[in-house]
Amino acid sequence: MAGTLRSTRKLRGAGALVALCGLLIVASPAREAAVGDVLVSAETATAALPQVIGARRQVQQMITISSRRFGSTSGNLNAWRRDATGQWVRARGPVRVVLGYNGWVKAADREQSTGTTPAGRFRLPYAFGNSSDPGARLTYRHVDRNDWWPYDPRDPATYNIYQHHKADRTRWRAGYAEHLASYGAEYAYALVVGFNLPSGVHYSKRRAQWVAELPADTTRGGGIFLHVRGDGLTAGCVAMSRRDMRWLVRWVRPDAQPRLVMGPRSYIVTL
Repeated sequence: MAGTLRSTRKLRGAGALVALCGLLIVASPAREAAVGDVLVSAETATAALPQVIGARRQVQQMITISSRRFGSTSGNLNAWRRDATGQWVRARGPVRVVLGYNGWVKAADREQSTGTTPAGRFRLPYAFGNSSDPGARLTYRHVDRNDWWPYDPRDPATYNIYQHHKADRTRWRAGYAEHLASYGAEYAYALVVGFNLPSGVHYSKRRAQWVAELPADTTRGGGIFLHVRGDGLTAGCVAMSRRDMRWLVRWVRPDAQPRLVMGPRSYIVTL
């Protein structure tokens, strides 16, 4: 199951699932151009969540997404950075976001086609979007009409891997893949969440596809992103306003070893 599917897309297979992306009320600063810190009021300036969660000193950026319960379908996103003293300060937030239509599930327990957002700690390996690069510091791929994200269990080697085209020899079915360009504004900007990603990914000339030496778990789903909101809840992604998503894509720095920690607050403080 992909993280999100457009509401206008029809089901084309038993494992394909249509989801709705979410509306949200943005609680963010008026200035969007600067990629800097946001002042927060005294009543919201409580102990920084990353301080409670904990992270290695090398981790200089953290995005937290939290809610009250596993069954929540919305939550708050905050972006944090370390200052010169090593303390965590808020760079943006709180931002209202929407989640999977069945709320959270622990990442290790997630199953494909359940409409759940994985809770846990994740890396943010790269970004992509239907809009041109807004100034990302991560590797950013500007989507074209050839780009797909398959998650077909019958082809483990390509499961949960960005494909730059659909080759004639492709084994995965279009009904178990996202044609990224067709998602328009929802994928204007997106960050890939390091959930159930394979390793040893390389290009196979024989298959004319990117394949993995160690495939992802084909029972757990894939295509989990942070992206722009649509018209409702998602099938597992986290969705927010275009302005906030664009800011995140510009703000995340690979040299800061960014981490995403998300889930019910009572759970993520134990990770």
